[in-house]
Amino acid sequence: MLPFAGKGAIATLLVGLVQSQPPIRILDPTNPNPMPSDARMSQFEDPKGASWRVFAVNALPDAPVTIVQVEEVRQQNPPSTWGVYIVSRAPMPIESVTLAAAVVDVNGKVKATQLLPAIRNLKPVNLQRRETRIRVTVIFPTDRVVFYLKEAAGEVGEWKAEDGNVAALIRTAAQRLPVP
Repeated sequence: MLPFAGKGAIATLLVGLVQSQPPIRILDPTNPNPMPSDARMSQFEDPKGASWRVFAVNALPDAPVTIVQVEEVRQQNPPSTWGVYIVSRAPMPIESVTLAAAVVDVNGKVKATQLLPAIRNLKPVNLQRRETRIRVTVIFPTDRVVFYLKEAAGEVGEWKAEDGNVAALIRTAAQRLPVP
């Protein structure tokens, strides 16, 4: 059995060891090598649900609207429908947002583009989902669907994607996500 002074010394030693550890930070802004789960790394990731079959490109990086998720909604009877989720980062409502879905072949060349119905009066931090069936062309098993913002307009400004820039973005993304 330890004397009273011995128990106190052990307790003081244990408390000192616990307090001498540096604090654990959830997000260290000075870390030059962030982990993939770090919030700063999510700005470069593809939207949720992106794969070689369906993905999105950021055609309007300055616009206050962004695509956060894409999906292929498989039906019991083909063809599939395609879903896209957008969110507004603007402090005020966005009057009109037009999305487009492009069908891309195995080489990254755009076969056809289909505009989705415009989204009106998109509120700040509001998530909207749109689902569409591709009707402009036949989708082959190696084709993919790419969503992008075609145009956005609101009190904070107007943005419009240029077709040449969008085609280059799509080609680059298609090379990054090759057909298996």
